[in-house]
Amino acid sequence: MFEKFAMVRLAHPRPFREPACMPTGVTWLRRWARQVWPRREPRECCWYHGGDWHAVSAMALDVLKRARTEGIAAEDMEEYALAHAAAAGTGLWQSEALATLFSVADAIQPAKGPGYVNGQHRSQAMLDAGVRRAVVLRMVWPS
Repeated sequence: MFEKFAMVRLAHPRPFREPACMPTGVTWLRRWARQVWPRREPRECCWYHGGDWHAVSAMALDVLKRARTEGIAAEDMEEYALAHAAAAGTGLWQSEALATLFSVADAIQPAKGPGYVNGQHRSQAMLDAGVRRAVVLRMVWPS
């Protein structure tokens, strides 16, 4: 199940493949500073920092709201989000970033305890930008 999630509730990311631009994760002070003074401009250090996560997150929240109204299943969300992005005339990076947020194989997934199942790099980039709300994937098991 995809859901709206406050970024400040995410665990500290510990990205492991981009040491040049994400060496140590995000401290609480840095998270707070980015919430007060957000960044929108892309950086050239890596794909994760290569675009406007504020715009992508806003679009993702809109897609989530529309999909819930229309009863779209979690496994169909990536295709639904891409169709939404195409209709909006979104650029390549934003479309790809949006697709990763709604991919059941690639979405940001907070772990039950501290940490992540997936999505540390995107979370780090979104926290660096000062994004406040994002879409995450929660596994829901039938009872």
